[in-house]
Amino acid sequence: MLRPIISLLFAATALAQTPAGSYAHTKHNLGAAYQNATITPGTWISPDDVSDQPAIWPSSMKMRKDTKYMLIMLDLNIPDSDVTTAAYYDTLVPGLAANTTTRVHWWGGNYTIGDGKFVNSSDSLAPYTAPRPRDSTNHTYALYLFDQPAGYVPSKAALDGTYYSQSTNARFNFSLTPILEAVGEPVAATYFLSDEI
Repeated sequence: MLRPIISLLFAATALAQTPAGSYAHTKHNLGAAYQNATITPGTWISPDDVSDQPAIWPSSMKMRKDTKYMLIMLDLNIPDSDVTTAAYYDTLVPGLAANTTTRVHWWGGNYTIGDGKFVNSSDSLAPYTAPRPRDSTNHTYALYLFDQPAGYVPSKAALDGTYYSQSTNARFNFSLTPILEAVGEPVAATYFLSDEI
């Protein structure tokens, strides 16, 4: 009786390409690797190994020719005290844990496949910012790949350059909801954990 339960748990874990409790889901793995660390869903990676943006490639997803994709990377465990005061608490986008919110670390569009990897020649809406957790709590960094429909237009804030500065406070409290409503669930994803060392 124990073997079927273990098999079911293993199968569920194998399909979990997004963190438990997150609101964007996919069963397809997004291949991603930093120079010294390959991302496997749920693994811990040292902040020292994530300085430059990772290489991204299709892993378990079926690619479609002439399709454009959009990539977003979020920290899902920003302490709410880093972002706001009690007066604004009701406006926070919930993170994975209690009293946490989100931060966008990377948002780029117009990705296509070139030499087996996702490539892009356009400017990012939010250029890559390396994870630098300031506390000993594990932060969860999720990378989501979305279809980018021909008629998709990013938010006015994104088009106006709101997220372009890597140090802007506008990157905090970032909601995926408008993107999910516009383009649907991610077609592939992965995530990793990191904390202050």
